[in-house]
Amino acid sequence: MSSANDENEPAPELTGAGADPDSTSAGDSKPESSTPEQQEPGCMPIVVACTLLMGIVSFVFCGVTTWVLFQKRTEVAIRTLVGYVDVIEQSLLPPDEKKSVIAQLESTIKEMRADDYPQEKASAVMQRLVRLPIPQYGELDVIDSFVNENFDDEERDDALKQISRLRRAIELGKATVIDVNDVLLPTTQVDTTHPLGRVLKQPLAAEKIREVVQRAKLIGDREKLADQTFARKPIDEILKRELKAAVDQGGF
Repeated sequence: MSSANDENEPAPELTGAGADPDSTSAGDSKPESSTPEQQEPGCMPIVVACTLLMGIVSFVFCGVTTWVLFQKRTEVAIRTLVGYVDVIEQSLLPPDEKKSVIAQLESTIKEMRADDYPQEKASAVMQRLVRLPIPQYGELDVIDSFVNENFDDEERDDALKQISRLRRAIELGKATVIDVNDVLLPTTQVDTTHPLGRVLKQPLAAEKIREVVQRAKLIGDREKLADQTFARKPIDEILKRELKAAVDQGGF
């Protein structure tokens, strides 16, 4: 009887050394957390900070550079004029006008080298000078010569008239160096050995000259100049007037 009772009693749990390690670990394990792991920011904040810092440094550098150049306007003007004298020396201006222009530029350079020369005056001189197509004035003379030698009477008269209207626009300060360069574009080519960076094509072609004449006409029409032939005003006289205006009236 006691044997039957022993068989019906449940077996005691093993908690000691004889316990099943698998069952023990399963009972002691905790459910894994469902919260995702927090991602680190990486290097993006550093990149943003460096970009902002470089922007600030660039802004400060540009400001300082501008201030330094502003304080050295006269020195910059002197260097520019010295180089411009070389351009005039190799231009196609008539000899007497070329000589007068160079003399005026050298006189201006000498004045600027004085310690008490006003910075504002140097700026005004350069503002007016960079607009004036001095070397291009001589190239227009070459165009005139070609027209006189190669065009018939009626076409010749009209071409000379249109070029004279362009010169009149230059004289009045209505046509700048940009305008004249555009007018002469069909007859010019790049030449890195020339101080101006370009020269007239040789030999000149009549068809290209006709394009120049048409462009000159557009400038005259734009400025509403009379459809007539104007007398040629020497470029050295125009330069003298502009230099005086820079002193009396300042820049633009």
